[in-house]
Amino acid sequence: MSRFISEQRVLSVIFLVLTAGLVVSTFGLQFADLGGAFSPMFFPRIILTILLLLAVLNTVIDFTTQTNNKPIELMPVVLISGYLIVYVLIIMPLGYFLSSLLVGSFILLTLGLRNPLQIVGIPFLVAGGLVILFNHTLKMPLPTSPFVWWL
Repeated sequence: MSRFISEQRVLSVIFLVLTAGLVVSTFGLQFADLGGAFSPMFFPRIILTILLLLAVLNTVIDFTTQTNNKPIELMPVVLISGYLIVYVLIIMPLGYFLSSLLVGSFILLTLGLRNPLQIVGIPFLVAGGLVILFNHTLKMPLPTSPFVWWL
């Protein structure tokens, strides 16, 4: 039995179940009549459905490939979970861009990345790209920072 269970397989199943739960939670919500406009759940449901498809693909790949049994490392999972809790708490006072830059950098450090250009560059490009997409293209403002309000 233990040869079928690995950290990667367990995490992929947990991720699949959590994503499926989030997708299911978007159905059945009641909103005021918006006069033919899209429901506020339209965009999140699309993103969550794509995430669910990726989780299914990840689970299938994990269960069809051979795994190396190695000890489960919980510390990175605990640290990243803590970073995400902090992210939720600081996103409103610091704004989306700064909080995403900070938390993204800490996550990359926890995952073992050591190249300073990548540690700063990847979160900067991802957060900056999402700010451009939402704030300037879709006109759906993300939480703004008191320090970089022009973003």
